Formats: sequence, C-alpha cells, structure tokens
Amino acid sequence: MIKGRAFTATIFSALIVSAFALVSVSGAQAQSDQKPLVIPPPIKVEQQRPNSSVFYTKPADAYHFETDEISIMKADGEKLFYDVDLALTPTQQARGLMFRTEMEDNEGMLFVFHDVAMRSFWMKNTLIPLDMLFIHEDGTIHHIHHNAKPQDLTKITSKYPSKAVLELNGGAADKIGIKEGDKVLHAYFKNVGVQQ
Repeated sequence: MIKGRAFTATIFSALIVSAFALVSVSGAQAQSDQKPLVIPPPIKVEQQRPNSSVFYTKPADAYHFETDEISIMKADGEKLFYDVDLALTPTQQARGLMFRTEMEDNEGMLFVFHDVAMRSFWMKNTLIPLDMLFIHEDGTIHHIHHNAKPQDLTKITSKYPSKAVLELNGGAADKIGIKEGDKVLHAYFKNVGVQQ
C-alpha cells in the first residue's frame, strides 16, 4: 500500500512539473509574438481665440514689418523716394512707430487699411515727432498733420476718409515742400505706371 501511494505521488509530481513547463513555454511564445509598444507623438494643441470657433497660431514676431519703396509726386513734378515699413495688420498698426528713438530722413511708415474711413491716431509711447499724411484711395494726400508731439495722447483725426496714412519725421513735409494734393505712388493705390 505504501509503494502504491509513493508511485502515485511520483506520477502526480511529474504531471505538475510538465504542466508548469508547458505554461512557461506558452507564456514566452506569447511575449515573443507581441509587437513593441509605440508611443504616438504629442498632439499639437492650438489656442482658440475668445468668442470664436477659429483656431489660430500667433506668429513668433507679431511686430515684424515688411519694407518697400514708395515715391511722392509733388505738384511741380519732383519725385521723392522713401523706404517705408508697411503696417498692414491690426497688430502692426497698433504698434506703429512706438518706442523708436530715431528714423532716417528717407524713411517712414505706411499704414494701409482694408477700407476707406476716418482715421484717428495718437502718439502714446512714440518718442519722435511725426508728420502724418492722410491719403485717399487714389494716393492723393488730402490732409497733413504737422509735428505731432511725442507721447501726446490727443487724438489726431483725418479731415476726410482715408485709405492710408504715411508717417514721416516731424517737419519733413514743410522742409521738403510736400503739400496737400501731392500724390503717393505705390501699387496699393493702383497708380504706379499710370500717366500722371
């Protein structure tokens, strides 16, 4: 009877060892069949403008101004040339010439708007005096505000609806003889290459 029990125990032990080995081999095979874990790249989260369904990404440098050359045709036929920064977006137009401490005589800033309307400017954070030339959509200068004072918060408003405004160094218009009725020539006014 003891021999029988010992034999049965031996057989039972062998079966347990075999089963354990089979489970181990199956587990190893299952692990080898699994694909490596791939972590997806992070999802880009864009900022949403308040009260808008339009998503946007703010430019790295919102105050970067493109430059171009314009000319002013005086009544006597003389043509003056200027290198100007172009203020075309609301952000650029709000910034304008703020914080600049100097500007060359042949430089300026041209503000071009999408529509023709009354325009108001001020000199907050503007450190140099400026002449402001208010321009009709055909390029005609119809109002000049001379020598706007640095840091002055008084509104400077055009006399007539304007498509654009050209800012030059204060006193430039009188010094060079730019007058109302003279024309600014540029593609924005569709008058470049047109017989004057």
